[in-house]
Amino acid sequence: MLLTVGLMPVHSAYSAPSDNWQLVWSDEFNGTNGSAPDSTKWSLIDQGGGFGNSELQYYTSRRDNSYQENGSLVINAKKESYSGQSYTSAKLISKNKGDWKYGRFEIRAKLPQGRGMWPAIWMLSTDGVYGGWPKSGEIDIMENRGDVTDKVSGTIHYGNDWPNNSSSGGSYFLPSGQTFADAYHTFAVEWEENAIRWYVDDVLYSTKTGWFTPSAAYPAPFDQKFYLILNLAIGGPNTPFTGKTSPDDSALPQKMYVDYVRAYTKAASGSALDRTGWTATTSPVNSTPSNMLDGNMSTRWTTGTDMVPGQYFIVDMKAAKTFNQLTIDCTGNSKDYARGYQVFVSSDGTNWGSEVASGTGTDPLITINFAPKTARYLKVVQTGTGTNWWSVREFNVYN
Repeated sequence: MLLTVGLMPVHSAYSAPSDNWQLVWSDEFNGTNGSAPDSTKWSLIDQGGGFGNSELQYYTSRRDNSYQENGSLVINAKKESYSGQSYTSAKLISKNKGDWKYGRFEIRAKLPQGRGMWPAIWMLSTDGVYGGWPKSGEIDIMENRGDVTDKVSGTIHYGNDWPNNSSSGGSYFLPSGQTFADAYHTFAVEWEENAIRWYVDDVLYSTKTGWFTPSAAYPAPFDQKFYLILNLAIGGPNTPFTGKTSPDDSALPQKMYVDYVRAYTKAASGSALDRTGWTATTSPVNSTPSNMLDGNMSTRWTTGTDMVPGQYFIVDMKAAKTFNQLTIDCTGNSKDYARGYQVFVSSDGTNWGSEVASGTGTDPLITINFAPKTARYLKVVQTGTGTNWWSVREFNVYN
């Protein structure tokens, strides 16, 4: 495989889906009108060449082709000669800025229409550990053929090298008379170890539980980190997905609008303790340690310096609590997590005793389990090193 705005998007407040999903990353596209997409979350592709599907567009980083407007991201496909191609558009990727192994990925969007339009929301392997496409896998959250405006598809690609590759998926159709170009709809995929599920407006329409790669045992290749891609391609006479026809130039320009992108991971098992009144202190001393406890994933505490052994934070729970699990959520940059850590507990905030847990972080969301402890204070010490800052969005305690 790779709007004109008839209605302003009605923005949804953060509302985690059911089944214990916890928001860990998002872009609400609330930047100034005409501004570039957030460069801390997205990279813009600057490339043409067909992308293996004989596509006709050149993806640019210009504001002509991608910008924020009235609370949405706009991807604008145009008919124009540019760098050897006859059309321009945009492609955003979250690689090394938003990467996840498993999760729920939810995107609210309004799609373009017209022959040749190919809007897509999809995911690829960050590290490609199982080899080139499709051996390291591809997850298509949503694809639409612009001249079939009531249908979207969700697909996974996997298996052997092309032309012996494999895929499986399903499609969703709107009720008669409705189109995906007329209004915003929410497209989602829930990806777990042994199942991938697709939704439109919270209606489940496809579930897949089987796939393979020649390079490793199941559940490979869908057991590695993947990143998100948003793009609007333009298919041509040799592009199978769009019907091997020439685009309808009279329909251009066309725009794909994205109201938000949200990523969730499964919350830790057990019950999260109420953090009301809790306080935090840190070393290096920083004015924002309370951000770890405020319930807002858009704020964070950070060391502001490269990771070195001895950095720590202490959380005062204000009274003795019994607990057996912690989560340190460092979402925001895939490298800003504790490379090594030790956990200590104390009743008085002075005498810490021996560590109750230790380990090495391998993902932005670190879950730490141990035998039940009762204490008022918790201390997490950074023991590893790294060229990125240690950056904590949220800290939770469970029993």
